[in-house]
Amino acid sequence: MWIAGVNRRIGKGALYVLGALLLASLAGTPAVANAQSVDAARAAYDSGNYDQTVSILRDVLSNGKKNTDAHYLLGLALKRQGHLDEAYSEFLISVDQQKKNHDARFELSLQEIRMGRFEDAQKSIEEGLKRTKDKDARFFYAQGQLAIAQEDLRSAEVQFTRARSIDAQNPLYVRGLGDVYEARNVWGLAITNYRQALAMEPNSPDAAVIHYRIGQLHFKARQWNESYAAYQKATELDPNLEDAWYQQGYIQYVAERYPLVVEPMERFVALDQTNAEAYYMLAESFNKTQRIKMAVPHYMRTIELDPGRVEAYLPMGDGLVAEGRYMEAVNAYKEAVMQNADNAELHFSLGWVQTQPEVGQYDEGIVNLKKSIELDGSSEKPYIQLALVYFDQEKYEEAIPVLEEAIKVNPADQNPYAYYGRAYIEQGQYAQAVTSVKTVLEPAIQAAEDERARITLSNVYYTLGREIYGASREVERDQRPAIYAASLDMYRAKVAHDSTNYSAYLNMGIAGLVAQDGAVARDALLQALDLRTAEAEEDPTTILQPLKFLGTAYLILEDYGNARSTFQRVLEIDPTDHEAYYRLGFDRVLNEDWGGAIGQLRKAIELKPDEASYHLLLAQAYTNSQQLAPAIRHYRETLKLDPNNGRAREQLNTVQAIYEQLQGD
Repeated sequence: MWIAGVNRRIGKGALYVLGALLLASLAGTPAVANAQSVDAARAAYDSGNYDQTVSILRDVLSNGKKNTDAHYLLGLALKRQGHLDEAYSEFLISVDQQKKNHDARFELSLQEIRMGRFEDAQKSIEEGLKRTKDKDARFFYAQGQLAIAQEDLRSAEVQFTRARSIDAQNPLYVRGLGDVYEARNVWGLAITNYRQALAMEPNSPDAAVIHYRIGQLHFKARQWNESYAAYQKATELDPNLEDAWYQQGYIQYVAERYPLVVEPMERFVALDQTNAEAYYMLAESFNKTQRIKMAVPHYMRTIELDPGRVEAYLPMGDGLVAEGRYMEAVNAYKEAVMQNADNAELHFSLGWVQTQPEVGQYDEGIVNLKKSIELDGSSEKPYIQLALVYFDQEKYEEAIPVLEEAIKVNPADQNPYAYYGRAYIEQGQYAQAVTSVKTVLEPAIQAAEDERARITLSNVYYTLGREIYGASREVERDQRPAIYAASLDMYRAKVAHDSTNYSAYLNMGIAGLVAQDGAVARDALLQALDLRTAEAEEDPTTILQPLKFLGTAYLILEDYGNARSTFQRVLEIDPTDHEAYYRLGFDRVLNEDWGGAIGQLRKAIELKPDEASYHLLLAQAYTNSQQLAPAIRHYRETLKLDPNNGRAREQLNTVQAIYEQLQGD
């Protein structure tokens, strides 16, 4: 049924809902004397059992005899069921059989308005007013609805006001004024009138529909929570109100509150199995709440209803893969590609699944990824996936030009830059990785729209700096200096664009230490400490790590005074830091202060007795101070903790020989 101002997005449930909105009060329905069947039908109708009502009345009318009351009541029941065209026919028959059946004529006029038969509606209304001598307010209400349909809102308001002047206690006319306000987009006043109508008749058979209308108006007013609550109330009163379920799920879906989408959408699809959008939102909600396996059948239903719903294929494939159904995913994508051969996204999805290790159809997958690029080269995704396939095949040289294309397609995406750098790193071309990445990444950083985007892109330098540093563990010692240098260059590039990144300075300092570049390490670590000034005031332990590294940098630079003061500061913060005592002992060893070294190293061992390097340095300090017995004891402790320490064994043998010789003398 037509209702002014309502822009329906879901059509099927609307006919029932909007038609029911215009039901008039049953007051005044004429009773048929001695017609027990019609009385039984009326009782069934009053109790809300519309199926039984229809069944009884069809049986009554099967004899072909005139029965205006039965046709009218059947029209009402059919209207409640949403069978509006059938209801129209029954009202028309009822009026034809009894011109004085004003109830049927009123309902007939509303149906004619719904059907857009405005001239017929006008005639019905005029006839009703004539026969009732302008005393039946319902026909003024119908005149108001006709005016709304014809966009004559001022006349509509006049007609509804006149209806109220005749029958002020009828909530139907209050709702009519609400319809006018809705048509004028005055949502607040429309809601007020609908709520007033509910207050006038709390147990109205139209209560569910009125709550539904209120939900629609709150939605139009962008009052999402109020809209959701109204739709909830509507379905509490009438669980068969399809669109109210849909709208509840839709509101939560748009708000990304996915757990709250599931129940109303499940209720909706139980009532309507033809809505692809509903199945998709239900599937996505399961997916977003880590229930991908439960999402799969709903993605499948989405595609069954709408094969062109491209975005459903990839998560459906993900779900099939999550269930270990890899070949089903491949087959599903192949079927989709057959139906949509020119769809780049589908070729990408198929290529993606085929190139997963569990499937291993690399050649076919590469073909589909390349086809996706051929059809639509505007997405970086197929380029990146193709490059990853080449990575799996260790074809890094082939991956490089593919990643260069990905960068051109989306220079704002940090991922292809990272893979681009890795392609060089995997080939051991560390310096080339720095040069090549900077060549393509620097222009993108300069062109970034805001500071956040620039920092995000510059994170590529930090990531690759760490990866290059990690590669040093896999090569011979003599190859490491070049790797450390490349790692430092990446960190320098990072902090050039992000001078407040603590982690970048810290890692640069560490790389400088292992490269034995004390100056680089010192400067980077001082920056890191400066960035932690505020945190250190509240919690000094936050700077322990960079402080210890800084002290080590000073030792490399032979800046012993700063080294000592730095490690002493560490101990002020944490008197149990064994490493600080060790470094202070190391400083004393370098300065040949054996007594000072012994004191610091003994404290370090007291705090951490199972560290072999501490025992070894203490043994050496004892040796140089001519205290051979304790030296031998700590050499032996070193070997107990580290049996493969050849240096400790050699020195133990030498010192023990001297000690035994001295004992013999």
